[in-house]
Amino acid sequence: MVRKAKSGDSEAFGQLYDQFAQRIFRYIRLKIQAREEAEDILQEVFTKAYKGLNSLSLEDLNFSAWLYRVTGNTINDHFRKRYRTPEITIIDENFDIASDLSVEKEAAINFDVETAKKAMAELPPLYKQVLELRFIQGFSPEEVGKIIKKSNLSVRLLQFRALKKVQIILKNNHVSKR
Repeated sequence: MVRKAKSGDSEAFGQLYDQFAQRIFRYIRLKIQAREEAEDILQEVFTKAYKGLNSLSLEDLNFSAWLYRVTGNTINDHFRKRYRTPEITIIDENFDIASDLSVEKEAAINFDVETAKKAMAELPPLYKQVLELRFIQGFSPEEVGKIIKKSNLSVRLLQFRALKKVQIILKNNHVSKR
C-alpha cells in the first residue's frame, strides 16, 4: 500500500489514511485538548506524510512508526507556534452535558483522570511518551521502540522507570488506592 501511495496512487494513500487516521487522532488528542486544533493537526500530519512519501525509503520501513514520528514532530511544531503567539480563549458558560453516571461516580472518575493527568505532567517527556504509546495507544514494546528509535529492552526499561516514577509522584501527592 505504501509503495503504491509513494508512486502517486492517491487511492492507496486514502486507504492508508483510513487505516491510521483514528489512531493518530487519539494520539494527538492526548496532547491537544481542543478538538478543532487536533483535527487541524491530523490534517497537517497527513499532508506532511503525503509530501514526505517521495523521500521515504521503503527498505526496512515501519510505516506506522514513521507516521507517529511525523505526528510527534507536527505536535511539537504546533506547540512552538502556539507559545510564540498566545491566543485568548473564551469559556462557554452554557456548556453543560447531562450524564448517566451518578454524581459520585462521575466525581470519582474525574478525580482519577485529573490525578493521572497531573502525575503524567510531572514525568519527563520520554517517560510520558512511552506510557502513552504503550498503554493508551496499545503499542507493543517493539513498536514503541521503532517510533522513538530505541531498542525493545530500552523501551521496557523506560516503561518500568516511568511507572515507578508515577508511583512515587502519587505517593508524594498522598493519593492512596481505593
